Amino acid sequence: MTDHLEHHMSGWLQASNTSPVVMSSRIRLARNLENYVHPLMFPSEEEGHRVINEVQDALSSLKVVRLDELDQQNKYKLVAKHLISPELTKQPASAVLLNEDESVSVMVNEEDHIRIQVMGKDLSLNDLYEKASAIDDELDAATAISYDDDLGYLTTCPTNVGTGMRASVMLHLPGLSIMKRMSRIAQSINRFGFTIRGIYGEGSQVYGHVYQVSNQLTLGKSEQEIIEALTELVQQIINEELEFRTRLHTHKETETLDRIYRSLGILKYSQLISVEEASYRLSDIKLGVDLGILDMDDFQFDELMIAIQSPFLIDDDETQSIEAKRAEILRTHI
Repeated sequence: MTDHLEHHMSGWLQASNTSPVVMSSRIRLARNLENYVHPLMFPSEEEGHRVINEVQDALSSLKVVRLDELDQQNKYKLVAKHLISPELTKQPASAVLLNEDESVSVMVNEEDHIRIQVMGKDLSLNDLYEKASAIDDELDAATAISYDDDLGYLTTCPTNVGTGMRASVMLHLPGLSIMKRMSRIAQSINRFGFTIRGIYGEGSQVYGHVYQVSNQLTLGKSEQEIIEALTELVQQIINEELEFRTRLHTHKETETLDRIYRSLGILKYSQLISVEEASYRLSDIKLGVDLGILDMDDFQFDELMIAIQSPFLIDDDETQSIEAKRAEILRTHI
């Protein structure tokens, strides 16, 4: 089980995490090159490859992975690890540039020519922005970036014009989810220019009570203002989540214990399990660990949420179904 996790996990994901709610943070900067049409309008694949070469030359310290050299399974592995978006896999000439621990991921030729992503544990948006900004400076020194003095960075989608920055935080919110508060929260934060999505961003499904909270507005605000506002919002959600966890533990104790121990039993003994059920059972166990109900100091929720994804379970062994392999991994770990 340890080998399975280490083989597939990015180095940054294995760092320690002190928060019971925050799983990870990300800063993403969208940029375009002046001398090329946007990727969705490329006249040929050669145009896309020229963009890849130019970005690779500008960021020579990063390793380039060209997606047209990968099969679909390995593309989906990159998606499952949050290194690329599902949309990037559909582009005929696309690539991703990675650093050693995969905390830096630069997508080339998705919706924009360049999307710089820097990821880390805990609520560390300011540190991540400094790293992303340094990469942005490297690009700016070596390429001609599309920029307007009045509008800021020019992006394919008008909603990204301005800073071109999306800051996001991945949160584990079982308390609010179980108590059916997520719809209200989503409506409330939307009014202030923020959005809440599933684990893989826009249009994705929610797995294991994991949500991604990010800014929607990029024009008219500085990067620091966006980060400060998102950090304040996330802290409010964290406080509310912890309050509802306490309510679950004190006012719905029997139901909460049943939920946690039922999930523990299923993961310990199931022979077949879907990714949807596995993610929610893992969420229940993490809730039990965070509430002090379960004594499992080595429980690896973040890593397991990635390891149970189907792309990591497809191998040469066709005697077992994916559901059976998933159940075996979970039995081994739990």
